[in-house]
Amino acid sequence: SLDQQIAALSPCDLVLVEGFKASPIPKLEVHRPSHDRPLMYPDNPHVVAVATDVPMELPLPRLDLNDVEAIAGFILSHQGFR
Repeated sequence: SLDQQIAALSPCDLVLVEGFKASPIPKLEVHRPSHDRPLMYPDNPHVVAVATDVPMELPLPRLDLNDVEAIAGFILSHQGFR
C-alpha cells in the first residue's frame, strides 16, 4: 500500500508520488488538453492545484507546467515548508 511504501522511507520530510488517484492525499494535477483527457478536478476533492500548459480559469491555483521553480515553490508552501 502507499502508506507502507511511505513508512519505508521514514524519516523524511516530503514524498512525491505519481499515480494513486483514488488515495486521499493532496494532488497537483498535471493537465495537458492536447492529451484529450478530462480534468480530475473538480470531481477529485484532493486536487489542490493544476499545472497546465494552457490558460485556464480555475478557482484553484493554476501553475505553468513549464515553470518548475513555481511548481516547487507551491509544493513547499502548500506543505508548510515556507
